[in-house]
Amino acid sequence: MARQGGLSLLYTWTIILLGFAWLYKIFPSLNFDSAGILVTLVVLGILAEWLAVPFPQGYLSGGYVVVLATQLLFGGVATAWVTGVVTLIGLGIANRGNPLRSTLFNSSQHVLATAVAALAFELVSAQILGIFVFTFVYFAVNHFLVYIYLLPGRRDHPSLFGWDALQWDGYTYLFTAPFGALMAVLYQNMGAGWAVLLFLPVLAAQLVIRKYVHLELSNRELTALFQVAKRLRNSYQPETFFDQILQEARRIVDFHTGVILFWSQERQIFLPGAVRGAFKEDMSNLVLSPGEGLVGRVIETKEPLVIGNIRDDAALADEAGPFKPFRSLMVIPLMSQGEAVGVLVLGQMYPYAFEDKHMQMLSIIGGQAGIVLANDMLEFRVKTLMAIDVLTGFLNHRQFYRQVVKEFIKANSSGTPISLLLVDIDRLRDFNSRYGHGAGDGLIEMVGSVLREYTRPSDLLGRYGGGELAVLAPGADHSDAVSLAEEIRIEVRDRRLVPEESKSQVMVTVSIGVATFPYDSNDPDKIFLGAEKAVARAKELGRDRTISYNQIIKRVKSQIEKSPGATGS
Repeated sequence: MARQGGLSLLYTWTIILLGFAWLYKIFPSLNFDSAGILVTLVVLGILAEWLAVPFPQGYLSGGYVVVLATQLLFGGVATAWVTGVVTLIGLGIANRGNPLRSTLFNSSQHVLATAVAALAFELVSAQILGIFVFTFVYFAVNHFLVYIYLLPGRRDHPSLFGWDALQWDGYTYLFTAPFGALMAVLYQNMGAGWAVLLFLPVLAAQLVIRKYVHLELSNRELTALFQVAKRLRNSYQPETFFDQILQEARRIVDFHTGVILFWSQERQIFLPGAVRGAFKEDMSNLVLSPGEGLVGRVIETKEPLVIGNIRDDAALADEAGPFKPFRSLMVIPLMSQGEAVGVLVLGQMYPYAFEDKHMQMLSIIGGQAGIVLANDMLEFRVKTLMAIDVLTGFLNHRQFYRQVVKEFIKANSSGTPISLLLVDIDRLRDFNSRYGHGAGDGLIEMVGSVLREYTRPSDLLGRYGGGELAVLAPGADHSDAVSLAEEIRIEVRDRRLVPEESKSQVMVTVSIGVATFPYDSNDPDKIFLGAEKAVARAKELGRDRTISYNQIIKRVKSQIEKSPGATGS
């Protein structure tokens, strides 16, 4: 990714330097005797860009009228300068709010397209054919340079530079080219005033096209919305659900990076479910507490939010936290029965990228997604209750064994160690007989709390038997597992219980057996058996100790070697 980003940056600045270098080179050839009409053409071009029709892949403008008219009247030098100034101001500085680099690129690529088209125009002797050649070359070079510019983002933005953009822009060129030629004829025969008057229908046509495009896009968005709702309800798959929401959101609005955060009932925080865009690596590690920052506030208020330019308000930018790099931001809570079960956050690098209509449509999708997500959370809770031991909150024996087998499969493919700890509470039966089973349950809960405190979030905790708890520690080798077992054993012994039937503190101890994959065995069942044998050995040696299966194996080997018949042949 770093290399792709570097090549994209190199290409962008190469085009910028070439464009401005060409303007610098041809500047001495610029005829200032025609400065008045050239300024008028620049003003008309900027006006056309101001009234450009926004489109998902760019803007539709009648500015080509000015480009062609300038070429026919004053040649390629003047056309390059007029086009460069118009795009620099009209597409960037004056009204679009694009980043400086994008503004410079837009200006330069239009200058280079004009230069190549002007060269092609000079090679054709017939005037009418020259207009067709100039228009085709200008169109082709322009879109080719833009295509290369957008190419790195095609993976995350598949809608960029689609056929719609070519189709609509092609219609614009076909409509404006005749007006550009007529403007040149009127200027030569009747003066600048008549040429300017001819430009007014072009502006009026842009306003009509704007209305038509808005209707067309609204129709597409409504169709997409219907398909989204239908797809989310009928083809829901848990492993792809969040990514599907982002995929469908992109059908409605383009974004730089999007993230879905969902509510984790177990951890009581919002966790990333899916991320799309250039900041995928950073956003994948994002966690959010309720009420935290700008996004957390949206979750609390349950109201969607669109920010046009986050840099307009310093306090707002600070509150945005990890989303501060974006200029435009849209936050949509995923609601179900009045509660936010997740949140959709879309960011764009340029300002005013999102509109209220986008917020409204994505809120509808968010409602559909919230219902599906809430149903999934309910199903998850039911399954969790079936898999969880009520007393400790750990996995029950059956579910713990299933998860252990899955972890062993992962460890076997990656070659990483994994350790099993069986923690058996010493003399639990005597404790129950003396103080009652209620006190015994409290003792199990206490030992369970020690396990929670000393293990990692990635470790699995299970209720293995009546007074036996289990820890599966992925990535922990034999030494790590023994150290963890000793920490648990010492902490349990140092804690004191005061049962209701006793007025004094009672010391509790545990015996811990440890077995490690692949150090002791490659078979999950043998690892369980080894840990059980290690626990039994710890009991034999007086309890309150940690024994590893490896110690038992070494002891057996040592006894065999010391036996009278254990001689080599």
